[in-house]
Amino acid sequence: MSFLDHIENCNRHNLTNFVPLNMGNRRVGWVKRPLIPYFAAFPDVVQCDIDDIKINPTLDTPAVLTEAMSRIGNALTESGFTSPWRHEPYAVGTRFGECLFELERAVVPAFGTRAYGLHLTGFVRDEANFLIWVPRRTLDRLTYPGELDNTVAGGQPAQLSLAENLEKECAEEAGLPSELVRQARPVGTISYHLEIEHGLRDDLIFSYDLELPTDFRPRNCDGEVEDFQLWPADQVMSVIESTDRFKFNCNLVLIDFFIRHGLIKPSHSDYTQLCRGLNS
Repeated sequence: MSFLDHIENCNRHNLTNFVPLNMGNRRVGWVKRPLIPYFAAFPDVVQCDIDDIKINPTLDTPAVLTEAMSRIGNALTESGFTSPWRHEPYAVGTRFGECLFELERAVVPAFGTRAYGLHLTGFVRDEANFLIWVPRRTLDRLTYPGELDNTVAGGQPAQLSLAENLEKECAEEAGLPSELVRQARPVGTISYHLEIEHGLRDDLIFSYDLELPTDFRPRNCDGEVEDFQLWPADQVMSVIESTDRFKFNCNLVLIDFFIRHGLIKPSHSDYTQLCRGLNS
């Protein structure tokens, strides 16, 4: 295991296994070939052929498209190709801030549309050293139970701004008050493309740093975190470099943190590949 392994593991995909999902002359997603018959079962919504899937151009409003795509999404879920619905709508578009229609979060990978999220690394300075607040996910979580996570992390719903969502997630996951959250510093984005059994994770993460007071202790409020531990950055780096204990995409966020704060130095043998691989 290495830092670079985590980046490569998040970007394992073969686009020949997919066909583009097109809206007019714009690609909005990727659909795995075995799922094409399930899309083809809705000829009023999409036209399918061997090379692509075209969305019916007469479905010309976000509301109409959202309703039509939800029918396909329901069929995919009933056939076992998605996780259970979370009733959390994601915006679908060709760039952040655009909403051509909405998709239930659980079915987004089956459509291969870009999903957005935000991750925050909460840290404390101890003289010249960094310490990072590391949560452990509860064992009853449907996804990645018991794994280590970023201090705060969540998907980006269609109806919230990034600032609104950051405050919500920080309050729910770490008990962070608004006055502290507003001090968080946006530090860029991280993206990856991961092929999964029935789809593609085309994800972009908005990353934030937040230096916390030494007397602040995170407190989970939504039942998704078992506990928080304050680890020296060297310990976090060692765990990431040698294990899979962190949730898969959290590794990328923390590797980016290490690079930006000079903890992974340009002398590291994989430095340029790491920098390049964080936005694939």
